[in-house]
Amino acid sequence: MKTKDTLVYITTNRAFKGNPIKTLKLLFLLLFTISCDTDNDPTNNVCEDYYVNNIITTAFSTANNYVDLPEFMDLETHEYVIQINADGEICSVGYQNPSTYAGAYTMEITNTTGLNSYSGTHTFSQGQLDYQSITPVIVSNGDIITVKRTIMPGYPNLDATVGRVLRPSNFSAVPFPITQGTVEFLSSNFYGAGGPVNNIAMPYIGLGFKVD
Repeated sequence: MKTKDTLVYITTNRAFKGNPIKTLKLLFLLLFTISCDTDNDPTNNVCEDYYVNNIITTAFSTANNYVDLPEFMDLETHEYVIQINADGEICSVGYQNPSTYAGAYTMEITNTTGLNSYSGTHTFSQGQLDYQSITPVIVSNGDIITVKRTIMPGYPNLDATVGRVLRPSNFSAVPFPITQGTVEFLSSNFYGAGGPVNNIAMPYIGLGFKVD
């Protein structure tokens, strides 16, 4: 069996017997290939904004009997808890302001296992899911993460507190825990100016993730 190094040697040795320009091009290509990431993980070394968003969309899909409600749950804080079964860092947060509110939220991402967290003020697009960078929250495989969206004080009325959620089409409780890929969804909660209301729906708050 020819090893990778043997194949490189044979290929370059043959090339050296030919055109020198072609040889240089081939060497450059080989060096570039060897220096690149080779673990076949497209998320590695980049912040993939849609990492958790895609998992939410798959786990809470129409095919799985969920409905997408763009403006639901008129409570100040929308929260969910997940377990991420991968090493890396949460590097962005994605949300969409409802039509009823153009102001800011406090976005909180807390690694309750690793004891590191992010909290910041963000205003998102009202027209589409909007991802914004955050100070990274480091995650080790199996860590428990709490994600919160809390409307800022001084909002105009209770209608402004609604947000996008995914809810069972029969209006039953979400049957947590739900595992999809590298994420296990453990619970959700809605509270503030009412509530708490547990596990009625899944808040649509996306997280970008950079896999180590």
